Amino acid sequence: MFVPESTSKLQKFTSWFMGRRPEYTDPKVVAQGEGREVTRVRSQGFVTLLFNVVTKDMRKLGYDTGPSDTQGVLGPSPPQSFPQ
Repeated sequence: MFVPESTSKLQKFTSWFMGRRPEYTDPKVVAQGEGREVTRVRSQGFVTLLFNVVTKDMRKLGYDTGPSDTQGVLGPSPPQSFPQ
């Protein structure tokens, strides 16, 4: 994760003294490309992503979601190749 950093020593001291870290005045700056190349940031912390994927009835839609040992599932049969 990136956090904004003070651009001068005075701003850095002031933010340390007041106990407030620098922040963007316009949060849209992060999403826009214009003006972002002059923004000072530093990496801090980490981000953990967790994906919950539901695979119920995916076989009915033609997707192979794992072993085919499930009973009673109706769906398209996989293509079969014939020797020539």
